[in-house]
Amino acid sequence: MKNTQVKTVTRRVAGRPSTTKKSDRLVPSPVPRTPPPVEEKPEPVVAAEDPERPRKVVLRPRRILAGVLVLLLIGAAAFAGWQWYRHERLDSARDEASAAAGKYAVELTSYDFGKLDENFKTVAGNSTAAFAQQYQETTNGIKPLLQQYKAVSKSTVLQNGIVDATTDRVVAVLFVDQTITNTNSPQARVDRNRVELTLVHQDGRWLIDGLQLR
Repeated sequence: MKNTQVKTVTRRVAGRPSTTKKSDRLVPSPVPRTPPPVEEKPEPVVAAEDPERPRKVVLRPRRILAGVLVLLLIGAAAFAGWQWYRHERLDSARDEASAAAGKYAVELTSYDFGKLDENFKTVAGNSTAAFAQQYQETTNGIKPLLQQYKAVSKSTVLQNGIVDATTDRVVAVLFVDQTITNTNSPQARVDRNRVELTLVHQDGRWLIDGLQLR
């Protein structure tokens, strides 16, 4: 063993090739070395959206402000429309009630002793149930006197004004000239009356609900 090692060293020093067995030489492996595995970073997992689940809406301050302004504008327009509609209805009620008041004032202050039942029936037909009852009680008391003295009255409305009004109740003041004749005073005389009529809107009509003579 020692002799072999000495011979090998001597040959190397002398420049001779070494007699070392092939098996003693380092031969590179025919299998290439596998590089170390590269650590792969996992891709972020994106959660699948549920089509039936509503998305959360993130409202920005500008969008909120714009929405509030739109709502305010819609509210203002609706209020203005309602106010216009209300004024239109009120104006229409005033005009209709004023025309009815002028007609009723003439019927209330005009009569003919020969047609009293007809006159009183006309007024009662244009009155509420409560006023019709009061009117009948009053006319029953004066009817005999009107017939006895053959009284006749013809009236004319000089002025007509609305002093208070809603869409279903109106108070009108009228200045009425009443020309009266009877057996005690054959010469016609003119009575000037201030008539205050209260009308209410019932069943699509304006009806007498109150009367005051001043």
